[in-house]
Amino acid sequence: MIISILLFIPPTMGAQDVSQAEKYMRNQEYKKALDIYESCIDKDSTEYNCIEKAGMAAYHLGQTRKAKEYFHLNEKHPTYFKKASIQLAAIYESQENIPRATKYYSILKDSFPDNFLYYRKLAVLYDRADLVDGALGFYTQALELNPEDIITIRGMSNILIDNAKHAEADSLLQIGLEKDSLHIGLNLLKAKNHYRQKQYPETVEALEYTDRWTDLNNYYNKMLGYSYLQIDSVDQAIYHLSLSLVNEGNPEFAHYYLGVAYEKKEDMKEAVFHLRKAVDEGTSRNLDLYNRILGKILDDEGESKESIKAYEWSYRYNPDPVLLFYLGRASDKYYKDKNIAIRYYQRYVKSKHVNKKYKDYSKQRVRYLKELNHQQATNNE
Repeated sequence: MIISILLFIPPTMGAQDVSQAEKYMRNQEYKKALDIYESCIDKDSTEYNCIEKAGMAAYHLGQTRKAKEYFHLNEKHPTYFKKASIQLAAIYESQENIPRATKYYSILKDSFPDNFLYYRKLAVLYDRADLVDGALGFYTQALELNPEDIITIRGMSNILIDNAKHAEADSLLQIGLEKDSLHIGLNLLKAKNHYRQKQYPETVEALEYTDRWTDLNNYYNKMLGYSYLQIDSVDQAIYHLSLSLVNEGNPEFAHYYLGVAYEKKEDMKEAVFHLRKAVDEGTSRNLDLYNRILGKILDDEGESKESIKAYEWSYRYNPDPVLLFYLGRASDKYYKDKNIAIRYYQRYVKSKHVNKKYKDYSKQRVRYLKELNHQQATNNE
């Protein structure tokens, strides 16, 4: 037995050195281990076992450049190439060097075609590179080799959902959930798939089920809150949308949905608060919408001055002609100088917006206000 062990000890390393280096590796004292292995390499640059171990020690130390140099030395060796390729693939993947990582996982896949893992790894890399067909192809091959692989089912389902292949995603998720009904990731993807199809009751059901086992993050609380809003469960919508604001870096949409929810609840004070927060936080193309809704609520609440400001901002972001009518109506209420309202009404009448009721009202109002101005001017003479 002692003779067989000694056969594996490099001639440049004594048994004591090997034992000590391995002990250092087990105890995660990688620097000490690396020193021993590099001493071995200095004595014999073709000692591939020492090169492999030095690469592993350097890798654990975070010295990826040195680790790559050692593994590259071994990648053509018939005995050591597999370990070298695995480590090089992992290093390049961690460095976001997708072409190099793909190269080494492809080598491994071609050398070991029955190992599903390399197909899955290639699928992930192709997905990162936005090569959807290639990613789906590798995921399919990985699943054929290992139908029990939940990680592959999850990754493939996510791509299918993002590419609007909802029926395929649903079938695959059902297979996965039959294997593990409590898998949080799969249940969240199920909710996401329903949400993308605007199936809001099903989204609520899937997320409430998942919420029993884990705390939903901001993204999914926002999704759940919005889904409740669509099925008129306003209080539940407010609860989950409010949760989604905790430490949220991009609260724009949550504030907007909360504004809509409070408007449905006829709590206009809170509706205005959240819509103003949406405007303040807003960086999206929806700022015209936020201001338009805010303007309407303020106008209905008799705050015409603030309503005019909101409508003006909405018009700046999106010059929708109907906003000229809203501005005319709000200005009509607020300003003593009716010429401001007249100008807005006239601009609206000349616009291409098609609303006979609004057009007729604007024309009638312009005539009335002009007559009113004339009477006031006559009385002042």
